[in-house]
Amino acid sequence: MSLNIQSSSPRLYCITLEVKDVADNVRQARRFVLYDNSSFIETWKEKHFRFDSASAASNFLWQTHYSDICLSWHDFFINKFYLNSNLLNPIDPDPHGLMSGIYEQTHDPLSVNGTPNVHGIIKYYVSWKLNNYSFTTERLIPNFKNQSFCTKLNVTDGQTYTFNMRSVDIVNNTYNESRSLHIDRSPPFIFNMTLKKGSAVFVHNSTDLSKMQMTFDALDLRSGLRTIKWVFGLVDASTELSQGYLAVGHTQNVRFK
Repeated sequence: MSLNIQSSSPRLYCITLEVKDVADNVRQARRFVLYDNSSFIETWKEKHFRFDSASAASNFLWQTHYSDICLSWHDFFINKFYLNSNLLNPIDPDPHGLMSGIYEQTHDPLSVNGTPNVHGIIKYYVSWKLNNYSFTTERLIPNFKNQSFCTKLNVTDGQTYTFNMRSVDIVNNTYNESRSLHIDRSPPFIFNMTLKKGSAVFVHNSTDLSKMQMTFDALDLRSGLRTIKWVFGLVDASTELSQGYLAVGHTQNVRFK
């Protein structure tokens, strides 16, 4: 027996087979068929696919520790048709009680008990690479409905890891998306910090602080500097007299008047 199934949109069909013997005993079985040649996977731009283990202050691009690398992509990959339909939900049981055991479709995919999915997606694969090396072999994400993954890698400062996530939906459509993470645990350097007045370096007490200059060098070899904050105050009373921020880059000396 062959069926010619055609539809302009995805549909779930039920095929019921009934067999009757000479003594009029009846047995029924059914199977479900999903017809879908039009849906596809895309991304939900309002959702995040990011490294939760990275610093939020760096927009989740820099990881400042050597612990696990963790990603999450809650609702980021979607098949909009299955987002808005119930075709993969549990199916009503046989009203006559004639289908049970091997005669009912109780195994995935398209189980009578429903098909576990995330908006039509039924599995994710992850792979990664270090710097410009090749990607690892894909690994199937366990507990895919959690939409998260963590792994322990031998990370060190200066490394860049790129992770690729491949989503697969109920009809085997796929969609790939990658994110990169930079490792930097080392703090910035501050050196050559001095107070000057004219050409003299001040290393002793002075009652005249007019036109005093503070000079210093600061750098970060890995991620670069983001902000530079300075504070001028009294050491004994822990009193701040003035403070401010400098733009990162080549700056002029700061003068306190």
